[in-house]
Amino acid sequence: MIMKKLFSFLLTLSVCAALLVPASAAGMIISDGDPLYAEATNDAIVVSNSADLPDAHLVRPAVYKIKGNNYFKLRDVAMMLNGSERQFSVDYDDAAKTVSITSGKPYEAIGGELTGTASAIASARPTNNAILIDGETVTLAVFKIGGANYFRLRDLGKALDFHVGYDDETKTVSISGARGYEEETASEKGSFEAQYIRTNGYHDGMSYPRVTLIDSAEELNRYYDENRVLYDFSHKEKVYSDTTVGFIDAIEQYDGAWFRDHQLVLVLLEEGSGSVRHKVTEVNAREEPSVIIARLVPEVGTDDMAEWHILIGVERVFDADAEIRVVVESTRM
Repeated sequence: MIMKKLFSFLLTLSVCAALLVPASAAGMIISDGDPLYAEATNDAIVVSNSADLPDAHLVRPAVYKIKGNNYFKLRDVAMMLNGSERQFSVDYDDAAKTVSITSGKPYEAIGGELTGTASAIASARPTNNAILIDGETVTLAVFKIGGANYFRLRDLGKALDFHVGYDDETKTVSISGARGYEEETASEKGSFEAQYIRTNGYHDGMSYPRVTLIDSAEELNRYYDENRVLYDFSHKEKVYSDTTVGFIDAIEQYDGAWFRDHQLVLVLLEEGSGSVRHKVTEVNAREEPSVIIARLVPEVGTDDMAEWHILIGVERVFDADAEIRVVVESTRM
């Protein structure tokens, strides 16, 4: 795919600003103890509690996206499903800091359900409340936003067996108490294969992370040509301890035949230490397109600056102009 003559290039020390890497979306880095980033969803929310959908209707609760997933207030979901086969009640013990959910029991409204507006941007921290379903402690993705608990909708759907769907074309979330929960397909979850290539090339004024969606071998060749003076894309006989090949070796597999069924999400990161490692944990091709990367920080590391190209091969699930959010979360090794 890339001509062998490209192996023998010299890294240019003078960098032209016009050659800066194009970024198709903004990213963010979350450090230890920092709140997560939450934003108001633009998705439509449709509820139906009848099998043939005659009562399907729009609702407008305050809903946030966190890492590409929709999060709802528990009482809003309980109100949506009230009177259906999969209704549930909600109780809160302030002294014990415990949220109790009882499946099959009617929900008693306290006022304020399905009202309010999500802030454009908000911080979200993991809740310290215990969550019980039918008396059993459960582990769900729950974040505190503005003093209220927000639950990942699919977690609730799975735990309480109600339907959660998403139409990517219309950007519509569907919720139903007349149907049971169905697992996401591999394409919905975003199956992927990732390569982690240290390419170095510190440049003052460059912001990270940066993400580029590559749709063809020609686009990949163009990215290579435009950025080879900025980063070490060379073939490597002796490699860094944390990568197996050089950039030029890694991209050889992404030829025209591969791109017929796949896309390449290329994420560029910069680290203050070459000892930091990365692991892609999630690619969300539905709802808000996103890539979640764990940043693995050692207790003791080197002080050398390091740039990384993370190459994420996915099935053809992203629109060519998709804005893919990159979230990097720090954890200790």
